[in-house]
Formats: sequence, structure tokens, C-alpha cells
Amino acid sequence: MLKHHWKKLTLGVAAAGAAALMLWAPYLPRLAYEGFPAPTWPAPGRFADVAGNANGPPLALPTRTAALDPKLSALFDGSGAKALLAYEGGALGIEHYAEGITADTRFNSYSLVKSLVGTLVLKAVAEGRLASLDQPVGATLPGVGDKAFRAVTLRAFLQMRSGVLFEAGAAKSLSGGTAKDLEAAFANPFGPLARLHMQGLDAVKHRLFRTSDPAPKFSYQNVNTAVLGAVLEKIYGRPLQDILAEKIWTPAGAAPAKWRKYNSGAAVSAYCCLYARARDWVKVARFIAANGDAGAPLLPVADWRTLLGRDLDAARLRKGVYGLHMRHDLLDRPGEPLQGGFTYFVGNGGQIVYLMPDKDLVVVRFGDTMQLLHSTLYATWRTLKNGRRRTTGS
Repeated sequence: MLKHHWKKLTLGVAAAGAAALMLWAPYLPRLAYEGFPAPTWPAPGRFADVAGNANGPPLALPTRTAALDPKLSALFDGSGAKALLAYEGGALGIEHYAEGITADTRFNSYSLVKSLVGTLVLKAVAEGRLASLDQPVGATLPGVGDKAFRAVTLRAFLQMRSGVLFEAGAAKSLSGGTAKDLEAAFANPFGPLARLHMQGLDAVKHRLFRTSDPAPKFSYQNVNTAVLGAVLEKIYGRPLQDILAEKIWTPAGAAPAKWRKYNSGAAVSAYCCLYARARDWVKVARFIAANGDAGAPLLPVADWRTLLGRDLDAARLRKGVYGLHMRHDLLDRPGEPLQGGFTYFVGNGGQIVYLMPDKDLVVVRFGDTMQLLHSTLYATWRTLKNGRRRTTGS
């Protein structure tokens, strides 16, 4: 009899605990179902449509795409790469996929999409929707965070120097973990990042505080981009996916895409999970690298130069610079024919988009793990030039 009562008591306590847990974190079943965001489409979860131009102009193709340079082939195979595309000189010179992957495969952008959100913030300034990048975030989002948080400028959020105390151990280097910016959500399913990822900014706005450090250090946090996404939605009075479609995605000629939503009635997760083809990322990168169309610039020239780090000197580039939601670096390896500064977007697992406007070069790579940053560009350039020589017969 005592054993029976003890069992009922134990079951009752467990049920009460489970109920309390669901009240505290009602998103847990959905988190278990979705898991870590899937690398390719289809994926579990809720998604918004990003309108595009399904009948837009195709990428120009050369007589044949180039066979990969041996070094590039080794980098591709050794890093679990899934797709590698390179556009240069007006044509798509490289289009290479792993087995089972096609030109129609939609890849998860992971944090690549952060760079598009950063671009949209500058676009909003250019259109007069925002006074400047030095405007405090509280001017647009007066009900988010504490007083010190609301005084932080948009520029600080773009540079990942907001000083927001949100994720533990958020400062990350490229080799150490900018490609791991969602892992904390699963390391602690009750933590703030998990709550943000499943419920949106409103669920965590009460716990956004700024450090007392007058010059906060670089700290790569998804919440910074989530805040910028909320700013954009507020000033335009439209969903972020529609803003992206109008300002960048459709004008670039990219096909319709899917963007993860926090839940059915909420916004898209601005920092992650836009599912699109690699070819569409080539088109979008070309559009940004060319500053839009000749008749309709994406940004004023000065803002475009700032966005792409065009005025950064070699000494700064050599150290690597995180700019306005984009990274900048330098190619200066002796003996290599490709030299100069470049800009890149990077996402979980080594998703990467390179831009070198001076060379009319865009490189897009998707895969499972990081591929060597500089070596990939050097080997891609050799592949393009060797392929061109073979095609022309020179």
C-alpha cells in the first residue's frame, strides 16, 4: 500500500513539474521537433516567403565551366563542401556541386543573411527612414531593454559592439566560432538565445541590458541582428521578408526563397535561416558588389564604400575587420596572382560569400565545415584563369 501511494506521489510531482516546465518554456516541444536548423530545404519549422523574380535573367555561362584546380578540389572534398560557384568577368565560370546536390538545392544561409540585414539598415538611412547610424536604438524601439540599452547606437549593433549582456561567452573569432553562433541555443534550451530563437525579440526584451564598459568589445551575438530586424520592421511598417524582397532580393533577379519565422504569428529570425539556391546568392552578391543597377543604385556611393570596406587600408585589412555586419580581409600572399582586399559574409558551418568588386569576382560556397578562407579564393582564381585559357585555346 505504501509503495502504491509513493508511486502516485512521484507521478504527481513529475506531472506538476512537467506542467511548470511547459509554463516556463512552452516552446520546448517545438524546439525538440525543429532541432538545429537543417542545412538544406525542406526543413521543419515555420517559414515566410521571400518574393523573388522566378523568371529573372539567368546567370551568363561560359562555353563550359572550369574543372577545379587540384588545390581547390582538395579544399572542396576535404571540408565537406556541397556547392562552389564563382562569377567573374560577366559569367559564371565555376559551378560545382557535391554528389546529391543540384543547382535547385536550397541551402540554409545561417548567418549569411545578417549581411543583408546590415545592408538594409544602410538603405534605410539612405532613404531617410533613419536619421543616421548614430541614432540610438531607443528612438525606434522605446519599449525594448533598459535605459542604457536604448541609448546604444545602430552602428554599435551593426559592428557587434553593442555591449549587450545576453549570451554568455559570445565573443568569437572566425576560427573559434562565428560559425557556431546558434549552438548556445541547444547547450541551454532554457537560456536567452533559445528563447529568442523560438519566441522572438518580445520574449527577451525585458532582459536586454548594456555593460557599463564605455567602449564595449566585439561580441558576436544574434540578438544584435534581431534588434536591427525589429528596427527595420518598425520604420517601414512591413515584415522584414518583404523589405528584403523589395530592396535586394527581387532587384537582384533572385528566385523566391524561404525565411524561418520565430512562430506562426511572429517575425522572421533576422539573424538566420534563409533558404535559397547558391545561384541566387551569386546574384545577390553581384547586386551588392555592383551597388545595384546603373540606373538605380542600391546605396549612395559613400555608403556603399563604407559597407564594403573600400576605404580600409592594408594594415587594418590584414588583421581582419568586422564592419557593418560584413567582414573584410586582405589577399597578399607572395606569388599569388590575386591580390587585394575582399569582403565576405559567413554563416554556420562555413557558408561563405566573397565579394571583390575590383575583379568583378563573386564566390559562393556552402558546406558542412569551414574551408580555408584565403586559400579558397587563391585556388578559385587559378581555376578561373586556367579554365579561360583552355576555353579560348590560348
